[in-house]
Amino acid sequence: METKKKNNKFKYIFYFLVIAFISVYVSGKTGYYENKLKKNTLLTNEAIMQFEKDLEDGKPVDIKDYIKADVPDYRNIYSKAGDKLSNTIDTILNDGVGKLIDFLKALFS
Repeated sequence: METKKKNNKFKYIFYFLVIAFISVYVSGKTGYYENKLKKNTLLTNEAIMQFEKDLEDGKPVDIKDYIKADVPDYRNIYSKAGDKLSNTIDTILNDGVGKLIDFLKALFS
């Protein structure tokens, strides 16, 4: 009876880790972080264009009008480690499948 409870706890921990890995992997593969960085760059480019237009029009310019407040980065060591782990596993799996296919080609040709 005691081993069944330990096994049950292990099963829940395992499911939690699998779900956490899949969510970090999907967010990395869909480009969530890159999309956020691209959006910030786009806003900066728009601010530069507005600044240049205001200079051409002779309007008084103030740096505070063009710089947006920094958006806090909520990534932490755990999300970065999870993203790095998912990228490593992805690389290993892709290389492994590629080598397996090459091996099968060599075996049957």
